[in-house]
Amino acid sequence: MWKSLNPGESVTMGDVIRHISSQAMAAFGEITYEVVCSELHYFVIAPKQAGSDSKPGEPERRIIRYSDIGYHLGLEVWWEQIVRIA
Repeated sequence: MWKSLNPGESVTMGDVIRHISSQAMAAFGEITYEVVCSELHYFVIAPKQAGSDSKPGEPERRIIRYSDIGYHLGLEVWWEQIVRIA
């Protein structure tokens, strides 16, 4: 399930991210990104390669500042909720 990434929340390496704003969808399409580096004030994302472990070249990376989330960027993070059925 996709969860909005709000200002003040952080991500960890391996999280899956996507853009949610209509302008970003026009610019980025339906691409999902994986967090490849997470630091105190920023994180680095690269396009997630579906079904392929081979890397033909260095993927395009983007640096996202935490201060931009919620102001200039609308992002969602993939959040797997564990559902227990009684």
